[in-house]
Amino acid sequence: MSEPSPKRRISFWTGAALGLGALILAWGIAALAIHFVAERRWTAMKADWQSLLEEVRRRGQSRPPLRGDPLEGNAWEDYAVALAEVRSLYDLESQAAPRFLKEEPQSNRKLVEHVLAKHPSLIESVRRAALRSQVNLSLDWKEGALTLPSRHGSATVAPLAVCRSRFLAEEGRYADAAQLLVETCRFAADVDHVENLELPFDDLRELLRGGHLKGEDLTRLDRELELLDQEYPRRGHRAALELVALGAQFLKTGHSITVQLVGLRADPEDALWRYGFSAHLMKAEAFATIAGAVKQLQDADERPWTESRDLLKRLSAELAAHPNPIIQTAPEEVLASDVLHRGHRAQLRLLRVAAHYQATGEVLDLGDPLGGKLVRYLANDTLKVWSIGPEGLDHGGVGSFHFDPEVKDIVLEVRR
Repeated sequence: MSEPSPKRRISFWTGAALGLGALILAWGIAALAIHFVAERRWTAMKADWQSLLEEVRRRGQSRPPLRGDPLEGNAWEDYAVALAEVRSLYDLESQAAPRFLKEEPQSNRKLVEHVLAKHPSLIESVRRAALRSQVNLSLDWKEGALTLPSRHGSATVAPLAVCRSRFLAEEGRYADAAQLLVETCRFAADVDHVENLELPFDDLRELLRGGHLKGEDLTRLDRELELLDQEYPRRGHRAALELVALGAQFLKTGHSITVQLVGLRADPEDALWRYGFSAHLMKAEAFATIAGAVKQLQDADERPWTESRDLLKRLSAELAAHPNPIIQTAPEEVLASDVLHRGHRAQLRLLRVAAHYQATGEVLDLGDPLGGKLVRYLANDTLKVWSIGPEGLDHGGVGSFHFDPEVKDIVLEVRR
C-alpha cells in the first residue's frame, strides 16, 4: 500500500499575494459600489435641483399692475436695467442716498440730486416695473454659477427712490410721492430684500400722520397697500433661492469639494472618508438634507411666529450637529429667521389699517404676522394700532413704528 502523498503547502509569499489580491478585489468592488451609489444620488440631486429651479422661476408670473392698465412684459427686465445701472455708480454715489436719509441730509443733498439727474433710469425702471403684467425672476448662469439679485443693488436703488419721493413731497406733490414709495416697496418685495422696505414704509407713515393725502389719493393708497400685502414675499421662497444658488455651486465644482466652502469654518476634506472619498456623495447628501429643512421652513411660513421660530432653532441645532461639514455650515441665508419678513409685514398691515381708516372711517381687523390680531384703539378721531412684536407680548402700544427684533410693540397712530 502506497504512502499518501504529502499535502502541498502554500508558501508565505504565495499566501500574502493571494491575501493582497483579495483585498484589492474587495477594495475594487467597494469602490465600484460607492461610485455607483454616488452617481445615482448625484443624478437624483441634479434632477431635484432642476425642479427647484423651475419652481422658483414660476414664482409671481401674472399679477395686476399697481394702478392703471398693465404694461406687457416682465418687471424683471426693468429691474435688470436698474441693477445694472447701479454697477456704474462710484462708491460715494451709491452711498449718497443712505447718508442723506440717515446721517447728513444737507451735506449730501446735492450729490443725491446729481445721481438722480445723471441716472434717471434707476427710478424710471422701478416705476415702469410696478405696472408690468408679469414678474418672473430671471435666474441666469454667469461663468457657471447662478446669479441672484444683489443686496447692494437693491440697497442702492430703494434709498434713491425714497429721496426722490421726499423731493416730490417738498414740492407739495404728496400723491406722486406716495405712489413712488409704493412702487419702491413693490421693487424691494420683488427682489426679495425685505430689509429695504423700512425706508419707504417710514415715509408712507409720515405722509399718513401728516394728513397729506385726501380723497381718491387715500383710496388708491389703501388699494395698493392691500395688493402689496397679498403678494408679500415669504422667508421660505428666499431660502429656496439660496438653496438653488448653493446647488448651482455644487454642480459647477463637480468633484472638487473645497471651493464652495471657503470661509465657512470647516474643511470638508477631513470628512471625505465617511463618503468613500466621493465629493458627489457628500454634496448630494448635503443638498437633500438642506432641501428637507427648507421645505419645513416653507411650510412654517403660514404658521404662527412662535412655531416658526422654534422650528428654526431645532433645525439649526440638528444641522449643526450633522457629520457632513457642508450641512454643518449651511449658509445663514438658507436657514434665515423669518423675523424680518414678519416684522416688515406687520408694518405693512399697520399702514393698511391707517390708510383704510383715513379713507373710509372704518378700522380693518387684520391678523398680526407676529401673533394673533393687530391691536386697535380708537378714541375720538385718533386711531392707534400696533403689533405685539417679535417678543410675542402685548405692551399696550408701547414701542415705535421702527422695526427691530429687540423692539416692544410696533406702533402706528394717525388721525382722521
